[in-house]
Amino acid sequence: MDLGFSFPWLEPLLARLREHLASETFTRDAAHDLGHILRTARLAHRLAEEEGADGEVCVAAALLHDLVYRPKNHPESPLTAQMAADLVPRWCRETPGLEAHAGAVASAVESHSWSGGGTPATLEAAVVQDADRLEALGAIGVARVFATGASFGASLWHPTDPWAAGRELDDKAWSLDHFEKKLLKLADGMKTATGKHLAADRQRTLVAYLQALRAELEPQS
Repeated sequence: MDLGFSFPWLEPLLARLREHLASETFTRDAAHDLGHILRTARLAHRLAEEEGADGEVCVAAALLHDLVYRPKNHPESPLTAQMAADLVPRWCRETPGLEAHAGAVASAVESHSWSGGGTPATLEAAVVQDADRLEALGAIGVARVFATGASFGASLWHPTDPWAAGRELDDKAWSLDHFEKKLLKLADGMKTATGKHLAADRQRTLVAYLQALRAELEPQS
């Protein structure tokens, strides 16, 4: 993937990241692979330019935001942002050119996660959080939600009540439930003006998909 930008430390960090991903204990689902990480980094760079944030901090944090992976149905999944943030200072110290940014990168990684409930303390952290959440919206977001559910055996949707009209939402059992439980809430929580603008477009894609799905599941007689 052509990221469209470069920093002196970028290629060494990417090489180390690729080695790290290849050696992990847990096999990543398709929604949290290197492609997701690189797309998030590209979004973070765009947002940083638009918002006047430190691009190096934003891109480095985006590249390292999923440094620790646990399947979404794993009990440690909500802790992975903090676990990754704990590793970031060492990664920055061992990457020439990133040493001085270790604290800022760690802060952005720590607060990015939805399930972790983090609140960004800096503009750079807000950029990274928005970039990661934009990845959960739009056409890519539709693909990612079903890829994630499939990784731990969730069905596409409840066979008799797909829209949860008479039951509690359960996105660990039914992937479609994740739209209502999380994805449709993301646009309202964007922290940057650019993030809000991009999220609005991607939100419309989600809504259009759900409307098309409803029409196919509930055809008019």
